[in-house]
Amino acid sequence: MTDQKQKIHTYSQLERHLGRVLKHMSAPRMLPFHTAMKPPATDIYETDNEIIIFMQVPGVDPQSISVVADQTTVSISGGRMPPPFPKTTCIHQIEIEHGEFRRVIPLPTAIDVSATRSKCKNGFLKVVLPKHQSISRIEVEVE
Repeated sequence: MTDQKQKIHTYSQLERHLGRVLKHMSAPRMLPFHTAMKPPATDIYETDNEIIIFMQVPGVDPQSISVVADQTTVSISGGRMPPPFPKTTCIHQIEIEHGEFRRVIPLPTAIDVSATRSKCKNGFLKVVLPKHQSISRIEVEVE
């Protein structure tokens, strides 16, 4: 066998061996760490009176979501836990992210914190932040 063919053969053997090792790893050994997921996809809209945050949170329990607003930012955090498959002996594919997330969103304008509201439905979180209405001019009555 030539050196080149020997290298290809050795590489193929290594690849097959690693494939077998990974194929037979169990979930408890693969997922023992506290993981973080990337922040969910988010859209931000502005109307004349509101800032609306629309966040994709499929599989996240609405009770685990925290929304904290101040006049200049909104912090949204939560988590998606792995499904409870206690007798898993082999994982063939993992594409769904699990773990905690946190996203801090700077707001383009001041908001009325006390009137902020949110709702989670069908895997989407909607946070409505009314803009702070400051009166820039008033007519003062003379006594």
